[in-house]
Amino acid sequence: MKYQKLVIFAFLAVFFVVLAVYTTFVNPDRCETFECFDDHMAECKAANYLNDGSEATWRYQILGIDSGACVVRVTLLQSKTGELGVDNLEGLSMECGYPKGVVAYPEQDLAMCHGLLKEEMQGIIIKKLHTYIVDNLGEIDQQLQVLVGEN
Repeated sequence: MKYQKLVIFAFLAVFFVVLAVYTTFVNPDRCETFECFDDHMAECKAANYLNDGSEATWRYQILGIDSGACVVRVTLLQSKTGELGVDNLEGLSMECGYPKGVVAYPEQDLAMCHGLLKEEMQGIIIKKLHTYIVDNLGEIDQQLQVLVGEN
């Protein structure tokens, strides 16, 4: 009986120590404002932030420094308007690396990112650009003719 109490006590002690370490060191801060996220990103300190914009809801997770870059995982949680064309990308993520001290909205600079979300977003951009060019080919040709004629 005494041995059982000792085992239970040891188990509970280890559990609370692991919980304390996780809460203190592993569990990132939850930022409610961009200013909080801004401060954490500038220091590359682990944090989570939901950017609930008018077009989409993004989750940013500052993971820490890797190869000299502050790594932020970006996940598209919800697309709110159909004009972006990213409805089918919900749940996809990408990781973006920035020099320490740089603060940015990661989804606005895809050159700093890699992952499935980036690839799919680039595909949408290319398709929209192609459609724009095809739809406006006559106007683009006229403008080019004017430019060539001026030189």
